[in-house]
Amino acid sequence: MKVKIRRPELLDALLEQQKKVKDIQQWRQIEAIWLREKLGMTGSEVAEALNYKLQTVHMLWHRWLSQGMLLFTGKKGRGGRNHSYMTIDDEGLFLKAFTRRAESGGILAISQIHTAYEERIGKKVSLSTVYRLLYRHGWRKVSPRKRHPKSNPEQQEHIKKPY
Repeated sequence: MKVKIRRPELLDALLEQQKKVKDIQQWRQIEAIWLREKLGMTGSEVAEALNYKLQTVHMLWHRWLSQGMLLFTGKKGRGGRNHSYMTIDDEGLFLKAFTRRAESGGILAISQIHTAYEERIGKKVSLSTVYRLLYRHGWRKVSPRKRHPKSNPEQQEHIKKPY
């Protein structure tokens, strides 16, 4: 039985992409599409060959038809800031006013930043949210040193007056 190849120009791109993948999951996804495009296999045949569920194969094919090669090349990793109150750029702009105050020698209390942050987003947040925000933007706690780094304790003892 001769199978009609639907998009022959994409078969080479699929094979090239399959050489670049680093994990078995993505390799199998490309294989599922290749089996459809090259051999004209049905969804149930592909699912049986790759040990996928039929629903997974159909979902993958649907995404392939709508996205094309971007399904594999433009893929973002899992995770991310899905529930953030502000973007990273907005957070930087928010902290800019506090940066100016800190650079001019002012002392910043976390409670001030916390209150301003809650006013900005319009809801209550925990204090750890603000600490994570500061950490994300490279802020750190600066406290005075107990002694000067160039001090010499032996010389200081020698200079002291005896009683």
